[in-house]
Amino acid sequence: MIFKSISCALFLGVLVFSNSASATYEAFAAPAAQALEIIAGLTQEFKVLVTNTATASIFLKCASADDAITGDGSDSDDWWTLQPGDALGWNFGSSAGGRTCFWCYANSNDQAARDSGNWYIHQNVWGLNNFDDCPGTPGQTNEFTYWEIRNDGAYADDGDGDGMKKYSDWGAPPS
Repeated sequence: MIFKSISCALFLGVLVFSNSASATYEAFAAPAAQALEIIAGLTQEFKVLVTNTATASIFLKCASADDAITGDGSDSDDWWTLQPGDALGWNFGSSAGGRTCFWCYANSNDQAARDSGNWYIHQNVWGLNNFDDCPGTPGQTNEFTYWEIRNDGAYADDGDGDGMKKYSDWGAPPS
């Protein structure tokens, strides 16, 4: 079982809320430099940070099978608008035997990408190494996983010392 915590903070403080009887979430969206400071203060075991380093704004929706990452700043359909340099982050803890998969959808607001039809990414962003329910994620042996959404796709640094690696290209949305 995974216990998740997501705290939402936009410059003014932290909003904590509960989505279900056993899960408390903490999420936030902030400029990337401020987001790194916020993530350092989060107390749960695992942390994920997704930063928009593309030249255009993006719509971003991240979730697990049980819960979407929501908070002050997400819309009623759980989408966040991230301007270039903005980041979305969350943290969560696990109990023995816990497993989950977090994924994100990103939609580019770049007009050239929209015109080309290549404006959509679906990427699994976090899953434990010991199960196959979350393919395509970097090795999750560290407590902090960093993602960047760039003009040419989604990149991650899993803390292995090798830097950023490309995991996804922009493509057409599913039909």
